[in-house]
Amino acid sequence: MGILSFLSKTEEEEEIIVLTSHPYYPTDLKLTNYTEPTYTTEFILISFLSGVIVILAISLAIILPKQTVTPKHKAVFLWFIITGFIHLFFEGYFALNHETIAENSGLFDEMWKEYALSDSRYLTSDPFVVMMESITAVLSLGQLYGLILYYLTELMEGTTHCRPEAYYFWVYFFGANFVWAIASTTLIWQSWYQIVNFAKEDIKRKSKKDIDVLGNDGLI
Repeated sequence: MGILSFLSKTEEEEEIIVLTSHPYYPTDLKLTNYTEPTYTTEFILISFLSGVIVILAISLAIILPKQTVTPKHKAVFLWFIITGFIHLFFEGYFALNHETIAENSGLFDEMWKEYALSDSRYLTSDPFVVMMESITAVLSLGQLYGLILYYLTELMEGTTHCRPEAYYFWVYFFGANFVWAIASTTLIWQSWYQIVNFAKEDIKRKSKKDIDVLGNDGLI
């Protein structure tokens, strides 16, 4: 009985080691063949921001000389360039390699491991996350809808996939994604405003046309 008890205890300890040998939450999360990051957090963040700055600089060089483009439209152009590159390359990499990110050590893998500290679903091939990231959103409404679902699915589970430090929740999980909410909402509002104005102008033109027709017929 003592031997069986010892063996059972040893197996439990080994299981605990397997389950807690990574920094992600929940602590009993199973990650197959997980390897620890080789890059520092500072290097990962600087690399990501550097890539964004380079893309932004090239885009600015292209759009700023265009005198016929309004500042508002230039800002929209820059936003779609930045978000397009992030969706296509960074999130596209996740869509293609989500099953092996936990065990790989490439720069993009470790960027996702860093972000996964705020949402470990990115390391477990969570069906919703994979589907959301696999679809490159073209419409701002689609981005906003996907973001709302992303927030709600995690919040309804009590943020169990996020580390307890406030930094990972507010900066990574909430802050890094909220930029898309602001931009998408702004673009949706601008589009709606333009549609309403076009509709009003169309109604005015039709009304004027009807009045002219009645006038030519001598009815008014």
